Amino acid sequence: MNELIHNLDADSLSAKFLSGNMSSEEQKEFEMWLNSSRENLETFQKNKKVWEQSKHQMSQEHIAADKANMFRQLYSQQTISLSRSRRKILIYKLAAVLAIPLTFALSWYFLNTGEVEQPLLAETICEITAPKGHVAKCILPDGSEVWVNTGSSLTYDASSFNTNVREVELIGEAYFEVAKNKEKPFTVITEMADIRVTGTAFNVKAYSGNETFETVLAEGGIDMELNNASNKKVSLLPGDRAVYAAESDDISIDKVEPEYFTSWRTGELLFKDATLNDLVVELERIYDIEFHIVDKKLGEFRFRGMFSYNNNLIEALEKIKRTAQIDYRIENKEVWLTKMK
Repeated sequence: MNELIHNLDADSLSAKFLSGNMSSEEQKEFEMWLNSSRENLETFQKNKKVWEQSKHQMSQEHIAADKANMFRQLYSQQTISLSRSRRKILIYKLAAVLAIPLTFALSWYFLNTGEVEQPLLAETICEITAPKGHVAKCILPDGSEVWVNTGSSLTYDASSFNTNVREVELIGEAYFEVAKNKEKPFTVITEMADIRVTGTAFNVKAYSGNETFETVLAEGGIDMELNNASNKKVSLLPGDRAVYAAESDDISIDKVEPEYFTSWRTGELLFKDATLNDLVVELERIYDIEFHIVDKKLGEFRFRGMFSYNNNLIEALEKIKRTAQIDYRIENKEVWLTKMK
């Protein structure tokens, strides 16, 4: 088998074949893989069935547009999970470039409330997740666009979304561009606080287990309400960043440049005056690796610049080394940072 077969999982192989993105040589290799086991054949048949059903919900123009967008979304990976009650009935992990047409087809098929039978929607929870090192983008049934950061997930009830209200639950970080609808408020529910809007653009960071909650408003206006005994409420204006510290039960609001807090959705991290401590927290999320700063004073070193999700870990560490004269050592899934001698 060639490199294509070795590097892609079953769903990604099926997506590349069904979307017409295989060369003749790759197609031969794919057919060999297909016939090599009953499991491979069954997986492909399942993917093909969903693909064929999904195409009825998409015009050829949509399919062509999806293919055109593939090469602008190399870093993207979207996982769509559908569960009936508490039992998952369908899970597709769709990889970056190859699966984009299939990804959008699945979105149209399952989220178009005008075409899907109501009994299925009544028991369906939709989940969008972004694996480590990737950013996922989705379009909700109301037309709102959401970017989900690495290691994060967004869920909503397809049976009630866009009826009287629009509600989603977030674990991690996401950027929202909410379609305007004053009659149906849009709510982001997190562990620490809820965000309510009617139409705006904003970022929310609410990782599970963190002692802080953060939201940055890029456009429009939002209302934030804490989910604790105090039920504190604040309203934000464009350029405001609100940070809630659970330990002190305190909300601080300051003026920021939103692009420094929302650039991750394009696969980039921008830092204007961030410390090494701040930087390693983000790198740990992207690369799923643990950092150790040997000399605690190094953690206060300040950075200005950009890191890309597309770069590998070594490239990121080399940039830190050149910028701050900080050396690194990697052992298993841990990185040790020390001052260069």
